[in-house]
Amino acid sequence: MKKLVSLIAILTFLLQGCASYRAARLPSSDVTSFAKYQDQDGVRVAAKFFDARESKKTFGVGKLYAKFQPVYIAIDNRTKSAYEFKKGMLSKQTAPAEEVAKECGFSTVGRATTYGVAGLFIWPLLIPAVVDGVGSSQANVKMEDDYMYKEIKDDRIQSNGILNGVVFLDKMKDGETLDIRLTNVDTNEIKLFTFVK
Repeated sequence: MKKLVSLIAILTFLLQGCASYRAARLPSSDVTSFAKYQDQDGVRVAAKFFDARESKKTFGVGKLYAKFQPVYIAIDNRTKSAYEFKKGMLSKQTAPAEEVAKECGFSTVGRATTYGVAGLFIWPLLIPAVVDGVGSSQANVKMEDDYMYKEIKDDRIQSNGILNGVVFLDKMKDGETLDIRLTNVDTNEIKLFTFVK
């Protein structure tokens, strides 16, 4: 009986360590709520460089910040013209959200193998091997969906419209700059906004 109670306690403890994905929302889309926003003739832009803590809170895993620099961009168009935003017009190359999520995801094989090997000797440990393998896979799907949802889209910002979201850049050092270019759809004039990390 004591062995059964011990076994149940161990299984309960192991199952609590299963992979799960939890993340927070993005910051406000109100450009003026940021300390360093820029306004050029009614086109307002803010860029927030996430630090390690903010990155982990917003994207659910700490390892994202080790390789990528998440930057939140908010654009508010208070002009009569439409402006176009394209990630390809940033001064730094972006990584697609899907690719970032795959690189930051939970290892389904590694986690399940640990339990699986132990399960060869103690058969009840095969249960957490299966549960954790499935849990990791589901967590990865949630992570990928969330990253893609939070990524800023290439889009047109109509008059009195807003656009916001995150870009994933290669790791940046303090003092590096990010240029954001917006194109006036009517005149092809480009507005340049430069932000310093």
